[in-house]
Amino acid sequence: MNKDSIYGKVAKGEPYRKAGARLTEDAEDVQKRTKLGDPEQQMREYKFYHRFDKAHLVMLAEQGFHTREDAARMLQALRRMEQAGIEKTRAETEAGEHSGEAWLITELGEDVGGRIHAGRSSGDFMAVTSRIFIREFILKLMDASIALRKQLVQLASENVDTVMPASTWSQHAQPTTFAHYAMSWELSLENDFSRLKQLYERVNMSPAGAAIMTGSRYPIKRERTAELLGFDGVITNTRYAVLGFDGWLGVPAEAYTVPALLMMNVSGIASELYLWSNTEFSYVELADRYCGTSSIMPQKKNPYTLMWIRGAAARTYGHLASYLYEMHDACMGYTRQLAPTLDDVLEATQIMTGVLATLSLKKDRMLANATGLNWICATDIADAIVLDKGLPFRTAHQIVAILVRLGISRGLTQADVTSALVDEAAIEYMGKPLGLSEASLRQALTPIECIKARTLTGGPAPERVEEDIARARKQYATDENILAEISQRLAASESRLEQAIDQIIG
Repeated sequence: MNKDSIYGKVAKGEPYRKAGARLTEDAEDVQKRTKLGDPEQQMREYKFYHRFDKAHLVMLAEQGFHTREDAARMLQALRRMEQAGIEKTRAETEAGEHSGEAWLITELGEDVGGRIHAGRSSGDFMAVTSRIFIREFILKLMDASIALRKQLVQLASENVDTVMPASTWSQHAQPTTFAHYAMSWELSLENDFSRLKQLYERVNMSPAGAAIMTGSRYPIKRERTAELLGFDGVITNTRYAVLGFDGWLGVPAEAYTVPALLMMNVSGIASELYLWSNTEFSYVELADRYCGTSSIMPQKKNPYTLMWIRGAAARTYGHLASYLYEMHDACMGYTRQLAPTLDDVLEATQIMTGVLATLSLKKDRMLANATGLNWICATDIADAIVLDKGLPFRTAHQIVAILVRLGISRGLTQADVTSALVDEAAIEYMGKPLGLSEASLRQALTPIECIKARTLTGGPAPERVEEDIARARKQYATDENILAEISQRLAASESRLEQAIDQIIG
């Protein structure tokens, strides 16, 4: 430990910690590193620190707390920093979120530069910049999710009649279409957009002025700072603003959970495609750019990107669990993993859009599996018995279960089923034949007819899927407008801040 006690020397990450003031020793190395934070993450946040510095100064000047001369000198100095490079200049101070104050003191002396921090704390400083960082990422995720939805809708519109097996428990269940499958994914992503929008509304509330929990006795105007920073309002309880149980220092747990749900849906698509791309299924093929090969097996085309997405999903869930444990233990919420988590979710969503845009469907293989060996139309045979013969569904279900057992034991497929075989199963179960017509049986055994018969709202019948595609197009157009309006409001707030600075500088 460095035991220098020369008055005035400051610690890295804590420019306000002068040796000889409250503490007589310099900070220990681990504390310096953790206080300063990850250098890469700091570089991403310096622009947010800078904006808060400017907005806070403007508010204090407008409230008459600073003289116009002092405020103008500090704001002019911050603009000089912009010309020199915000990230480079602030990084050189080694002062983290307090880099603006450290630099202003160096440039203007403590008598002027030391005035910037009045009315705020490291607490609301971190909370403000965290919320600005999170809201920017939310907007990126909203945009990426819309792009993925548009690609799914496009794929669906091209494959309304592409027949394929739907599975449960990894076994063939009923025939469906690729379009119906794709639109189920799209609806999950619509819900993700809705959750992201709601998260944005909660995140985009200002903690500025809350200091470390009780605010300040200075005549600050929290609403003005919020306006200049692009927030939609202020958090009304100053303790909650920085120390709320659902998110320390501006990082709500939802900043992990909502993106994790998006990642779960993207990873779910990846898992399906991963399975369908294997040799046994061979329903889809990825473009070469999303695949790898082997150093020893020259025939290999490995769906590398899909595996990466699934691995990134595992990391996302792990980071969420870690954060919740930190919160449970009343840790001060140093959320080192938030940025890499959001990076992973954004990249996975963007990559999946590219995968789907270049995906090749093996339609003949899909159709063959839907009409082949696996008795995929068994439910429709039972339905035909109910509709034609008026039997209870449970009775029909048991008869068809016997039918399937008899067929498999004799090496038959569903294509080999006859009305006579159905009668044999019925006699075994209820002691008399059914007399189901061959026409009804053949219709029940034809996958595309099974699909066309499901005309209920949300079903796979082509006309229903077409309606869903039209609905989804309207919805993502609405969501694009929502995103554009948010972006316009944020851009307007940046303009207001610069105009306010111009008025002070003169």
